[in-house]
Amino acid sequence: MEEFGECIKNCEMEDLSQTGLFFSWSNKRAGQGAIAKKIDRVLGNWGWFNECGNLQVHFPPPGISDHSPSILQLKRLSFSRARPFKYLNVWASHPSFLALVNEVWSQPVGGSPLEAVGRKLRMLKSVLKELHRKYFKDLSTTCTLLKQEIEIH
Repeated sequence: MEEFGECIKNCEMEDLSQTGLFFSWSNKRAGQGAIAKKIDRVLGNWGWFNECGNLQVHFPPPGISDHSPSILQLKRLSFSRARPFKYLNVWASHPSFLALVNEVWSQPVGGSPLEAVGRKLRMLKSVLKELHRKYFKDLSTTCTLLKQEIEIH
């Protein structure tokens, strides 16, 4: 068991989050003779969590077996998720950047300090998206056109 535990540690494997029954095995007895253990696991490494991080393994009731099956659905859901917000360093070069950030950050918001930071970041997100849309949206196209113009002359 120690070698197996060391192998899991070296491979940086961790349990996937689970739903359903906690104990995956039982001796199917009732009363004082009943024994239940968590002996079945579904593991993943960093690559797995990075690619499929929101997956869960489900352990339903075992039925006639003494083991609960582990069900892992690999099919990706078809709904589209919004892309995560990404800060672009080029925004800081705009003359109004600091004023926009200061304007948002100086607004009072309620909640705990952590909630206040979260709310201010969400408010700042829309302001920065608008800044990007107005001044930086076609930056790569503009750079390509300028490069072509320089090469012509």
